[in-house]
Amino acid sequence: MEETLKKMTRNLIAAVAGGLLASAAQAQSSVTMYGVVDAGIEYVSHAGTTGSGSAYRVKSGNSAASRWGLRGKEDLGGGLSAIFVLENGFFVDTGMAAQGGRLFGRKAFVGIAGPWGQITLGRQYNILGDIFIPLDTTRYATYSVLSHDTHFSGIADNTIKYTGNFGNLTLSAMYSAGYDSTISGGSEVPGAPRVGQEIGAGASYTAGRLGMALVYDQRRGTSLATANSVERRYAAGLIYTSGPFIAVAGYRYLQGDLATPGLRSDLYWLGASYSIMPALTLRAGIYRTDRRASDDSATSYTLQAVYSLSKRTDVFLLGSYMDNRGRSKFGVANATTAAPGVGQTGIIAGIKHIF
Repeated sequence: MEETLKKMTRNLIAAVAGGLLASAAQAQSSVTMYGVVDAGIEYVSHAGTTGSGSAYRVKSGNSAASRWGLRGKEDLGGGLSAIFVLENGFFVDTGMAAQGGRLFGRKAFVGIAGPWGQITLGRQYNILGDIFIPLDTTRYATYSVLSHDTHFSGIADNTIKYTGNFGNLTLSAMYSAGYDSTISGGSEVPGAPRVGQEIGAGASYTAGRLGMALVYDQRRGTSLATANSVERRYAAGLIYTSGPFIAVAGYRYLQGDLATPGLRSDLYWLGASYSIMPALTLRAGIYRTDRRASDDSATSYTLQAVYSLSKRTDVFLLGSYMDNRGRSKFGVANATTAAPGVGQTGIIAGIKHIF
């Protein structure tokens, strides 16, 4: 009898332990901290509002925006996972928070992921930002396609987004009930769902060495008076990869009446990169913006050399010249404005560390 009780006790303990282990395996979770710290010394010509004067400064976020974040995932079983990302942008030169001082201004979302894709809620990149980074050879460096259109790295508040990866095909869609909550009455207004609204959809596909992408983005004014004003972007891109060589081509058409007068413009770009050796990569890009029914245009030429000191640390040299025509006043960087019709040169030498 005693031996039978001992045997039953051992079996019960084994069953409970097995159940606990199975439950623990089913509910595995992980949280990862990550980040990028990027700083450099920049020279910019014709940096004044009248086109005079040069600027010399320490600058943050040159080959990549400085950031730190937390990324988490929990296995819920049945192929489902709970996911979240909290990502803060900051300026190395001042230590201040970017994105208007938000704590997690780059990303702040939570969602569910499964074999069918993932659905996330919160502050997130728009579809252009998700899909087009590989389609710019400078990969959204401070001198890049962003010098012509910052919306390629647009971030929206109050967003629900779907992303599905199906082999070589990726599908994305998003809806924002108000893309900028810092504007008083600019989002999620009762009875006025169009105020601050942004929608987007896109697809990318890879066939062998060739990749392609299509994206549509639309956003409305951030007040009751401008809720029916719309800004639309249609973008397409190609990427060709052959060993150490990459070539890209892209186009974006912008149609909008958020500003007065209304805007119609075309943006074209070509780029290439080549890894001369595992540690050294050269990148080049040409970007041109033409404003329709106007003589205003701007063309920028960008070169970048990146040398890897390790898997986590790069040093780089980045240069660009912006040729403004008519009344165009694009700066070499998205945060720099030139005087109308005045060209501008920018050079940055810096270091980037990934952790």
